[in-house]
Amino acid sequence: MGSETVLPGKKRDSILQAAVKVFSKKGFHRARMDEIAEKAGVAKGTLYYNFASKSKLFSAAVTEGIETIVIQIQAQLDAEMPFEEHFRKLIACNVDLYLQHGDLARIVFNEVSSGIENDILTDIQRARNRYIDCVAGQLDNGRRTGHIKDVDLYLTAVALVGMLDNLCNLRLQNPRAVGRDQLVDLLTELLRSGLTIH
Repeated sequence: MGSETVLPGKKRDSILQAAVKVFSKKGFHRARMDEIAEKAGVAKGTLYYNFASKSKLFSAAVTEGIETIVIQIQAQLDAEMPFEEHFRKLIACNVDLYLQHGDLARIVFNEVSSGIENDILTDIQRARNRYIDCVAGQLDNGRRTGHIKDVDLYLTAVALVGMLDNLCNLRLQNPRAVGRDQLVDLLTELLRSGLTIH
């Protein structure tokens, strides 16, 4: 009986992972539900049974993917760490998760487009904001302990995520152009020099 409850979750995960890959490669409008079903190894009917439309599947793939990343960030960052260690780990954690979830990141930061229902766009924007709020919350730990300047942390998180998007995209498109550690070092130094109280 336990295996019956695990299988649908695994099947749903495989559908969402397949959807992310196809949406990332083809974009929302060119992605086809039958292609996603084939990649997930399920019947097209199973896909529509779980997700009534392509828009609903797109929303679930993006919002649940972001939520997974937020949970992973929060699990890896211990607020009790010394500030310098916490600050670098915040950057490294975001870089690693971006590189690990590159297909999802491409969708989140580049794909949201016209032709998707407003309620779906709202759900996706809410998920994006949750990620930015998570980063801002981590930076707030540094501000409360007197290590980070009194700046607008939401805007700072937006700027960090923008830099992360551009630099990690460069790495994903051309891994030889820049190394993972180089990205972490650069982002850490840029943010430390602009944000921290010396």
